[in-house]
This record gives sequence, structure tokens and C-alpha cells, in this order.
Amino acid sequence: MPCIELSLPKADRKTRAALAAGLTEAFCSSTGHPAEILGVRFLEYEPGMAAVGGKLCDDPAESPYLHILVYCPKLRRTVKQRLGAALSESFVRATGRPEQVPVIHICEHPYDNVVVNGRLLSDAYEECAKRSFYYDLPRD
Repeated sequence: MPCIELSLPKADRKTRAALAAGLTEAFCSSTGHPAEILGVRFLEYEPGMAAVGGKLCDDPAESPYLHILVYCPKLRRTVKQRLGAALSESFVRATGRPEQVPVIHICEHPYDNVVVNGRLLSDAYEECAKRSFYYDLPRD
């Protein structure tokens, strides 16, 4: 099951709600996954608890450490391109800070690498057993 982890400075509930809704929409519209299976987790930090370029992020006026980690089944390159753009745009819309865009890492996995309710997805769901990845990818 796909999930997103977002590292950012402490945010208010309204901003987190906007990020959760926006990132979910961006992910689902880019990949075709249903919203019900996507989890979003916020990893918020206090001033001085993250660093960029060897300097602690103490001043809210300076660029903070912003990172999105996406765990998902293997995606086509064009889908990853759409996803990266959509997540970045969604983040900016939710925060209202166009000068602050997170770094995004997409960590892909086959269904044999995910366990839900104690079972591999490829064992638990017939649809997942039929294919290793969400998309059938062409061989290079």
C-alpha cells in the first residue's frame, strides 16, 4: 500500500489538513491509485531539529528542511514525472510558500516487499499476485 511521509517544520492543523488532502489528490490523480489506500504521515520538527547545508534550521524566514518520501509500487517514468510535479504544486498550494518546495524521493517496491495483516500483498490479493508492480513496465 502506498504512503507518503512528509518532513517539515511544525505546522498548524489547517495546514496539515490542506497538505493531507492536496498530497492525496496529487498522488491519486497522478498514479491512478484509490485514495483509500494512501496514508500520509507528518514528521514535524521544532526549530533547531533539522539542518540544511550544515546549518540548523532555526529561523522560519530561511529555507527549512522539506522532504517528501513516497513509498509506492513501481511506476512508469512519465507517471513519476507527473507525480513529482503534482506533489510539489500541491505542497506550495497548501503552504502558500512558493519559494519553499520539498525534495521528493520515490521509493518503489514490488508487491512481494509489502506486508499487510501479516501477509505479503502478492499472497493476500489476487490482483497483486498477477503482477509484481502496479504497471507492467517495458524492459530496458
